[in-house]
Amino acid sequence: MGINEKAAYIKGMIDGMDLDKNDKTVRVLNAVVDLLSEVTEKVSDLNNAYDELCEQVDEIDEDLASIEEDYYEDFEDDYVDEDDNFYEVTCPSCGETTYMDENTLLEGSISCPKCGEELEFDYSDLDDSDDDSSDSDDDEDKE
Repeated sequence: MGINEKAAYIKGMIDGMDLDKNDKTVRVLNAVVDLLSEVTEKVSDLNNAYDELCEQVDEIDEDLASIEEDYYEDFEDDYVDEDDNFYEVTCPSCGETTYMDENTLLEGSISCPKCGEELEFDYSDLDDSDDDSSDSDDDEDKE
């Protein structure tokens, strides 16, 4: 038995008791029963609205999942190349770790996506022995 039925049952019991309607206690009791009926009606309306809202949220969730699937599928197909090398860069200010490709690193600097700090990449410390050895190989080929 739901709350609407219980409230109606209580109202029926009071009506069936053949009480004096002018008695103060009976008037208070009737007012409480009327209030109970209104509250149960409001609760019933809220339950119905909640059920409808849950159905709508489920539909939105399904639609969003479909859109996400399409979006990320397109993103992976268009932008991710398995031959690309990605490098891990950690911001010294906030500690956020991001991944970027070689072309982004070669630009020399970027802004941290979390805190906005300018991250600069200095390549002056790199060993140029690879370039020197290729030059010496070229010199040997000329002889």
